[in-house]
Amino acid sequence: MKKTHDTTSAPQDSKTAAQVDEDSTTHEQDSVNDVRSEDPPPYATQAQATVPPSTATDEPRCGATWPGKLALALSVIALGGGSYLFWEGWQLKQQNSQQQSQISQQVETALANGRAQAAETVAGVSQQLGQLQARAEADKANIDELQDRLTRSIQQVTADADVSRKDWLLAEVEYLLRLANQRVLMEQTAAGALNLLKSADESLRETDDVTLYDVRKALAEDIAALEAVPTLDTEGVFLKLAALNRQVDGLRVTPITDKRKLPALLEEITPDSVQQSFGDGLKSSWNTAMDKFETLIVIQHHDQPVKPLMSPEQTFFLQQNLHLMLEQAQMALLQRKQDVYTTSLAKAHDWIGTHFDSKQADTQALLRGLEELQSVNVAPELPDISGSLASLKDYLRQMQTLREEG
Repeated sequence: MKKTHDTTSAPQDSKTAAQVDEDSTTHEQDSVNDVRSEDPPPYATQAQATVPPSTATDEPRCGATWPGKLALALSVIALGGGSYLFWEGWQLKQQNSQQQSQISQQVETALANGRAQAAETVAGVSQQLGQLQARAEADKANIDELQDRLTRSIQQVTADADVSRKDWLLAEVEYLLRLANQRVLMEQTAAGALNLLKSADESLRETDDVTLYDVRKALAEDIAALEAVPTLDTEGVFLKLAALNRQVDGLRVTPITDKRKLPALLEEITPDSVQQSFGDGLKSSWNTAMDKFETLIVIQHHDQPVKPLMSPEQTFFLQQNLHLMLEQAQMALLQRKQDVYTTSLAKAHDWIGTHFDSKQADTQALLRGLEELQSVNVAPELPDISGSLASLKDYLRQMQTLREEG
């Protein structure tokens, strides 16, 4: 738009100047012919005879050809400047077309890769959910089996008249210790296992038997090891991720800046304004034209590639990917996978900071929430608490041997 207007005004300037010079030259020649056509007075015959012919003809020629040459030179200069500006505009248009096609191709490639990654992630999450469901069913079967064994043990203890209350408490302690070890191995949680170990220690204290000293010592060490594990509020972190996920749809993309607007000076340059400036004087016209051309030419340096604005379809797919990343972080939280959890939140944080308006309060709040959750350790290292169970088994084995010998 800018370059086309400049090239059309330059030929009009040259045409106007040529017409003015041609009119002035024609008028002067007509005046000379009129003077020559009149009869000279008698007293001027001798003077005209003495004047050299070159003097009578040179002065009109100089006055008639000098403005024409000047107008022709100015027309050539204006035509050359207009042609140069037209060529520059055509080159810029070709470069912009190539850059736009390259950017469009890159965007389409990124969208295709994002869709493929999203499909792979969904498939992986579905597979993991199936594995977790199968593992949960297996754990449930093991728990049912343990409960059956405990029930049979209690029935056997009740049926045997020689079995005391101490033996019943020891069987309960063994059951609690087994459950605590399963919590650590299967669920990767320290809170539930710690409560089970404390209940087992309370049962051992009720027996009031000094021979269980080694068992209680090993149990105290396991309790201290679990208490040293950092507490993780799994439910709270899960709910925070869900709350942040609901805020994604309310984010706004980065708006267009004022730098993308065309200068208003284009509307001021018209053929009438150029013609008026030419009539005021060549010097002032040249300075005015140069000033306006300098304001039209803007050189921008980009150290980084220009990021295109996203279409509504691209914004929708980006929001869906953000939902997927936050849901993947929730799955990693439940599975105690620290790397997957941290990577998912980092990607979500990067996408939000890059493609959405960081000046909005909703965007800033969401970024702060993601930064806080990134520092959470979802997979703390859990200690081995099988020492107390092994010590109890050794004690029960010794007691069984003593009974058989007695």
